Amino acid sequence: MIRVFLNPLGRVLRTISGDIDNLNINTLGSDIYVDLSEISFDVYQHYYDFAAEAFVGLGEPPSIHHTFDYTTKQWIDPRTIDEIKAQKWAEVKQQRDRLEFGGFEFEGNIYDSDQVSQGRIMGAAVAGVDQVWTLADNTTVELSASQLQQLYQALQLHIAEVHARGRAARQLIFEAETKEQVEAVQL
Repeated sequence: MIRVFLNPLGRVLRTISGDIDNLNINTLGSDIYVDLSEISFDVYQHYYDFAAEAFVGLGEPPSIHHTFDYTTKQWIDPRTIDEIKAQKWAEVKQQRDRLEFGGFEFEGNIYDSDQVSQGRIMGAAVAGVDQVWTLADNTTVELSASQLQQLYQALQLHIAEVHARGRAARQLIFEAETKEQVEAVQL
């Protein structure tokens, strides 16, 4: 036999198994429990409905931030609006960085834009000499000194656009008054 111990809201606290004498020795008079002959499910992913006299599955949390509220029998997000805003801003910054460093297009080709590539593009633009340039897909293209300067300008425009989008998203996040408004912000 298996004894499932519960709190007054139906939350599973612990289980023990054994014969009835063993169960009774390990049970206090104030304990709330249900005896089962077998368990074919994870009791810790359920609560006990005292009215229905049955275990009810918690279901999947809507996000990693949700916790189950045994009083309301619902998943809730306990974070404050300020915590939600801070998390969303952190996510937007990560997306912004991925966009900035994830490459950009110039004259129909995709160029790397990670920090090392940005330095190389700047150096090539300043050097003022024609070069063979390796693209993001590892093919090459011949660029004149003038094209290298234009490439550098395209890189700077790419970075400026990505950061402008980030600033706009940040403004929307910090002006938001509800969790739903914060979650609706996109980069």
